[in-house]
Amino acid sequence: MSRTAYYRRPTAQAARDTADVTALLQAHEQHPFYGTRRLALHLGLSRKRARRIRNLAGIAIDQPARKRRYRGGKPEIAAPLNILHRYARFKDENRPQDGMDYAPMADVHAWVQDFTYLWFDRHMHYLAVVLDLKTRQVVGWRLGTSHSSELTYAALLDALSKHLAPAILHSDQGSEYLSHRHQLLCERLEIQLSASAKGSPWQNGFMERWFGGFKKELGNLAQYEDLPQLHEAIALQIHYYNHQRIHSALGMSPAAYAARLKQQGNRQVESSERVLQIVGP
Repeated sequence: MSRTAYYRRPTAQAARDTADVTALLQAHEQHPFYGTRRLALHLGLSRKRARRIRNLAGIAIDQPARKRRYRGGKPEIAAPLNILHRYARFKDENRPQDGMDYAPMADVHAWVQDFTYLWFDRHMHYLAVVLDLKTRQVVGWRLGTSHSSELTYAALLDALSKHLAPAILHSDQGSEYLSHRHQLLCERLEIQLSASAKGSPWQNGFMERWFGGFKKELGNLAQYEDLPQLHEAIALQIHYYNHQRIHSALGMSPAAYAARLKQQGNRQVESSERVLQIVGP
């Protein structure tokens, strides 16, 4: 074998790489903030190959900025215990230093909530969001000019107007969530309030991570001309997240996953009804 032939890249491999780069560039144009995991799911590649093809295409994803911390008012009620934390499991019971697995929290019908800031048009705005842990759907949200209990309460009402009430409602210990109005509403709907320990943002990590991805994908706010345009952009971005964007933990969009769960539940009900028809009550 000649030295030239030894070092020449196989033509078939080069052709596959070229096709994959083209497909990846098209996917990147449609979903500009997909990482290698979502690109692999979208293109049907292994994660290792998706990373290699992304490098060949010369694509780099920006990292989110550090989160700003808030100074809230005085809470109206005492902080509840972290009910969700009891559902976390050690990754290895014999090695607690390896950390906790928070995935079991998704099966207890819980919602998590938080808010973030958006500096726009020389004013600070705040986006309050409620997330369903099971389906990872954004079930409610509100945009306002102050991080108050009125804002977070409106986001919760938005969620409850479209979805069945959860068993657990989790947040941090901010005064925006430790209010009498939250407590009274949850008591009426038999929802258990839960809160992360102070200085432990990872205990609400699902919400923290969601905001990091959302703000990155929303982009530079200077591109929006006024507040109505920003509000529309937020609504469109949340719709994209719920209905189009692949969630890496689900392998599909949150809305598609929720629809599949509902379909499975309907099949189980139909099966139970058929059994009752056969054997009687």
